[in-house]
Amino acid sequence: MRQAVADASFCGAWVLSDKFSDKAEHLLSLILQGSVALVVPSLWHYEMNNLLRSAHKRRRLSEEDAREALETLNQVPLTIEDLPEGPARKRILHLALQFDLSSYDAAYLELADRHKIPLHTADAKLNAAAKQLGLAPK
Repeated sequence: MRQAVADASFCGAWVLSDKFSDKAEHLLSLILQGSVALVVPSLWHYEMNNLLRSAHKRRRLSEEDAREALETLNQVPLTIEDLPEGPARKRILHLALQFDLSSYDAAYLELADRHKIPLHTADAKLNAAAKQLGLAPK
Protein backbone atom coordinates (compact mmCIF):
# COMPACT_ATOMS: atom_id res chain seq x y z
CA MET A 1 0.00 0.00 0.00
CA ARG A 2 1.22 3.49 -0.83
CA GLN A 3 1.75 5.97 1.98
CA ALA A 4 1.45 9.75 2.13
CA VAL A 5 1.94 12.56 4.61
CA ALA A 6 -0.60 15.41 4.68
CA ASP A 7 -0.42 18.50 6.86
CA ALA A 8 -3.25 20.42 8.51
CA SER A 9 -3.35 23.06 5.77
CA PHE A 10 -4.17 20.32 3.27
CA CYS A 11 -6.49 18.24 5.47
CA GLY A 12 -8.48 21.31 6.50
CA ALA A 13 -10.16 21.13 3.12
CA TRP A 14 -11.84 17.93 4.29
CA VAL A 15 -13.91 19.82 6.86
CA LEU A 16 -13.96 23.48 5.79
CA SER A 17 -16.16 24.09 2.78
CA ASP A 18 -14.45 27.39 1.96
CA LYS A 19 -11.13 25.53 1.66
CA PHE A 20 -12.46 22.83 -0.68
CA SER A 21 -9.78 21.22 -2.82
CA ASP A 22 -10.17 18.53 -5.47
CA LYS A 23 -6.69 17.26 -4.58
CA ALA A 24 -7.57 16.98 -0.91
CA GLU A 25 -10.85 15.22 -1.67
CA HIS A 26 -9.06 12.81 -4.00
CA LEU A 27 -6.48 11.91 -1.36
CA LEU A 28 -9.21 11.43 1.23
CA SER A 29 -11.10 9.07 -1.07
CA LEU A 30 -7.91 7.03 -1.62
CA ILE A 31 -7.34 6.89 2.14
CA LEU A 32 -10.93 5.80 2.82
CA GLN A 33 -10.70 3.18 0.04
CA GLY A 34 -7.57 1.80 1.69
CA SER A 35 -5.26 2.35 -1.27
CA VAL A 36 -3.23 5.06 0.50
CA ALA A 37 -2.16 5.02 4.15
CA LEU A 38 -1.98 8.45 5.78
CA VAL A 39 1.00 9.01 8.07
CA VAL A 40 1.11 12.13 10.25
CA PRO A 41 3.19 13.44 13.12
CA SER A 42 1.40 13.51 16.47
CA LEU A 43 1.09 17.29 16.25
CA TRP A 44 -1.44 16.82 13.41
CA HIS A 45 -4.27 16.36 15.93
CA TYR A 46 -3.39 19.58 17.74
CA GLU A 47 -3.17 21.47 14.48
CA MET A 48 -6.51 20.13 13.28
CA ASN A 49 -8.16 21.06 16.59
CA ASN A 50 -6.66 24.53 16.31
CA LEU A 51 -7.90 24.84 12.74
CA LEU A 52 -11.44 24.06 13.94
CA ARG A 53 -11.13 26.46 16.87
CA SER A 54 -9.92 29.22 14.56
CA ALA A 55 -12.71 28.54 12.07
CA HIS A 56 -15.24 28.78 14.91
CA LYS A 57 -13.69 31.97 16.26
CA ARG A 58 -13.86 33.54 12.79
CA ARG A 59 -17.49 32.42 12.49
CA ARG A 60 -16.74 30.06 9.62
CA LEU A 61 -18.09 27.15 11.69
CA SER A 62 -20.66 26.96 14.43
CA GLU A 63 -19.63 25.14 17.59
CA GLU A 64 -21.82 22.21 16.55
CA ASP A 65 -20.24 22.14 13.08
CA ALA A 66 -16.75 22.23 14.64
CA ARG A 67 -17.62 19.25 16.84
CA GLU A 68 -19.05 17.36 13.84
CA ALA A 69 -15.93 18.17 11.83
CA LEU A 70 -13.78 16.74 14.62
CA GLU A 71 -15.86 13.56 14.58
CA THR A 72 -15.36 13.36 10.82
CA LEU A 73 -11.60 13.75 11.23
CA ASN A 74 -11.60 11.07 13.93
CA GLN A 75 -12.97 8.62 11.34
CA VAL A 76 -10.03 9.09 8.97
CA PRO A 77 -7.69 6.10 9.24
CA LEU A 78 -4.14 7.23 9.89
CA THR A 79 -0.87 6.24 11.46
CA ILE A 80 0.58 8.63 14.00
CA GLU A 81 4.32 8.96 14.25
CA ASP A 82 5.18 10.26 17.69
CA LEU A 83 8.07 12.64 18.36
CA PRO A 84 11.10 11.12 16.65
CA GLU A 85 14.35 10.21 18.31
CA GLY A 86 17.52 12.34 18.33
CA PRO A 87 18.63 12.21 14.68
CA ALA A 88 15.15 13.06 13.38
CA ARG A 89 14.81 15.91 15.89
CA LYS A 90 18.07 17.36 14.63
CA ARG A 91 16.86 16.94 11.05
CA ILE A 92 13.65 18.87 11.85
CA LEU A 93 15.74 21.83 13.01
CA HIS A 94 18.02 21.50 9.98
CA LEU A 95 15.05 21.49 7.58
CA ALA A 96 13.39 24.40 9.40
CA LEU A 97 16.55 26.46 9.04
CA GLN A 98 17.32 25.32 5.49
CA PHE A 99 13.87 26.12 4.12
CA ASP A 100 12.81 28.87 6.57
CA LEU A 101 9.92 26.78 7.90
CA SER A 102 8.28 26.57 11.28
CA SER A 103 9.35 23.52 13.24
CA TYR A 104 5.79 22.27 12.87
CA ASP A 105 6.01 22.34 9.08
CA ALA A 106 9.51 20.90 9.18
CA ALA A 107 8.15 17.95 11.21
CA TYR A 108 5.88 17.00 8.28
CA LEU A 109 8.75 17.45 5.84
CA GLU A 110 11.11 15.34 7.95
CA LEU A 111 8.51 12.57 8.28
CA ALA A 112 7.90 12.47 4.53
CA ASP A 113 11.63 12.58 3.82
CA ARG A 114 12.44 9.84 6.34
CA HIS A 115 9.88 7.51 4.75
CA LYS A 116 10.46 8.82 1.19
CA ILE A 117 6.73 9.36 0.68
CA PRO A 118 4.78 12.27 -0.83
CA LEU A 119 3.92 15.31 1.28
CA HIS A 120 0.56 16.95 0.60
CA THR A 121 0.28 20.56 1.73
CA ALA A 122 -1.53 23.76 0.84
CA ASP A 123 1.37 25.80 2.26
CA ALA A 124 3.48 27.36 -0.51
CA LYS A 125 6.81 27.35 1.38
CA LEU A 126 6.38 23.79 2.58
CA ASN A 127 5.35 22.67 -0.90
CA ALA A 128 8.46 24.31 -2.39
CA ALA A 129 10.65 22.51 0.15
CA ALA A 130 8.93 19.20 -0.62
CA LYS A 131 9.56 19.75 -4.33
CA GLN A 132 13.24 20.42 -3.71
CA LEU A 133 13.50 17.15 -1.81
CA GLY A 134 11.54 15.20 -4.43
CA LEU A 135 8.61 14.68 -2.07
CA ALA A 136 5.87 16.54 -3.93
CA PRO A 137 2.91 14.37 -4.98
CA LYS A 138 2.82 13.34 -8.61
